[in-house]
Amino acid sequence: MRRTKPIAISNLLSLFLKETGLEKGYNDYQLLKLWDEILGRSISKATLNKRLDGKKLYVYLSSSVVRDELFMRRSEIIKEINSRAGKDVIDELILK
Repeated sequence: MRRTKPIAISNLLSLFLKETGLEKGYNDYQLLKLWDEILGRSISKATLNKRLDGKKLYVYLSSSVVRDELFMRRSEIIKEINSRAGKDVIDELILK
């Protein structure tokens, strides 16, 4: 079917992601990218791996000192991630 009205690229990308079933993966990627933006370069360097399982964010760290510091700031980090995402996407932050 040919469209006669122009569509904004942002809307076209969103439509494409929905139709191809890639929307969840793309949203998960954007969420994991927020970790580096929020916590900065030094924490990003100490982060070995991140993964999302439902509403739980698992973060694997190379430094126990960094892990302890982030553990104390857990609720603050969850609020900031949810705020930047625009909705409640994380309920629990698990640091390993």
